[in-house]
Amino acid sequence: MTHLNETMYSCGIACSCEGCPTKAGNYQIDLLLANVCKQNVTRFPYEIVRLAEDIAGGLMVTMPGEQDFNSDTVAGRGGETIGEICTKYFAGRKGVSTEDRQKVMRFLENICLGSAAVGYRTESLHGAGSPQAQRVMIARQGNIAAKKELARRVAGIQSDKHTAKEE
Repeated sequence: MTHLNETMYSCGIACSCEGCPTKAGNYQIDLLLANVCKQNVTRFPYEIVRLAEDIAGGLMVTMPGEQDFNSDTVAGRGGETIGEICTKYFAGRKGVSTEDRQKVMRFLENICLGSAAVGYRTESLHGAGSPQAQRVMIARQGNIAAKKELARRVAGIQSDKHTAKEE
């Protein structure tokens, strides 16, 4: 998941580095790269959440609550409490407490589905403007016709066989 965050960061750096000063003395970022960056910002948080949910599995939403883990109510055949049973059966690898595992699951639940998801996911999608508007700007600024022509030249395809209508 780190590579997704680092890609967004590097896109932000790239659009700044490729910018230029204006006549007014301001600095204008590279708008094509800025829209590519925003397009990543609208997509990657959803991919990050998808991966987190995949790694966490169903336990993220089915893990008993803190009250169950702290319960002193006897429920086991051998006199174990609900808390002891939860701790035993929800334990992960050696060296990681069940309580820490529970905290991670609750954190992921909050980021993926809970109140933090609104700030993280929805703001990521709409905070940089409409994703469709970004795609329109990328198409306008991306010089797609020249890139198609370059691809034809590299592939050895003669340009005169293609009409302007195709572009």
